[in-house]
Amino acid sequence: MNNQLTLQNTAYIIIVLLGVGWFSYISVNLWMPVVFAIIIAIFLYPINNFYQRKINVRVVSIFLSFLTIILPLALVIFLFSMQFIDIVDSLPSIGENLKVGVKKAISEINRAFPMLNLKTESLMSGGLGKSLGGPLSTISQGLITSTSIIVNLALCFIYTFFILYYRRSIKNFIVYLFEKSARKEVKETLREIQETIQAYIGGLGIVMVILTVLNTLGLYIIGIDHAFFWGALAGLLAVIPYIGTLLGGLLPFLYALATADANWQPVAVLIYYGLIQQIEGNLITPKIVGDKVDINPLFAILSLLSFGSLWGVGGVILALPIISIIRIILERFESTEPIAMLLSTDINSKPGQFKKWAENTKS
Repeated sequence: MNNQLTLQNTAYIIIVLLGVGWFSYISVNLWMPVVFAIIIAIFLYPINNFYQRKINVRVVSIFLSFLTIILPLALVIFLFSMQFIDIVDSLPSIGENLKVGVKKAISEINRAFPMLNLKTESLMSGGLGKSLGGPLSTISQGLITSTSIIVNLALCFIYTFFILYYRRSIKNFIVYLFEKSARKEVKETLREIQETIQAYIGGLGIVMVILTVLNTLGLYIIGIDHAFFWGALAGLLAVIPYIGTLLGGLLPFLYALATADANWQPVAVLIYYGLIQQIEGNLITPKIVGDKVDINPLFAILSLLSFGSLWGVGGVILALPIISIIRIILERFESTEPIAMLLSTDINSKPGQFKKWAENTKS
């Protein structure tokens, strides 16, 4: 698919992006479940094919595909919710204990670093004191007021069912939108998108399980109550790149600061989560997820902020899969190939690739 990059083409691309961005912003409740459904359908595709070969009834095979992922999730959610109920009941007392814990922490900091001379009362009466209850109370508010989440989740599964049911027709429609000479490359692009999404979601799921086990084990050894809840929460938050692991460590630290019997326990939680974050970022995720999501950190963060501003938390979760799909599509056109190069992780390993592209397009 070759096209010369011109000012007119660039203007068209910018206008289309602005239009899509504006439309997606004003219709977030309509399109976000659809995008989630597309991602889930792509992930479930090989599972559905497996059941389709065993049971040649499409509706049954799709429901079995759903059950394959829903049953393990239901077990985790049940265990998670049982501990969550206990935590919600104790949230008011936790907020007060947290203020006491912060006062102790400030006193210890002043003792270790007298030159800081932190004023406990002024800090507690200001913004710090008002915001202490925020992170923990946000958990209860976010999970209790979940009517819209349940509705969107139901819509997502309905859309996923129909995408899987009509998958062949949808694929053929996309392929036959293009000229006959380009259809083979279109099929290859769709296959690459499918492999990328499946590798990302499958790898991310394995990472979440590993983090849940490691975090739960560590918190249990340290002696923090509801270790499975905090460990599973940190594992689930790994779905949000970069920010999730930080938030997953902050919440149990605040909880330990409010409820722990010994002063060393909150510090141990902080150190342990810092160690786990380093292992996850440098060893677990690169080995399991690999380089399928070929996006460098700069544009990964920019995509998180962009999609987060458009679609909130859902946009943050979808940012990397969407930007990866965009990179794959841009890579197929000569006119947009340098943009795909700019997005990729190996941009520094091939510094002459832009010069080579420029020379090829001029020749």
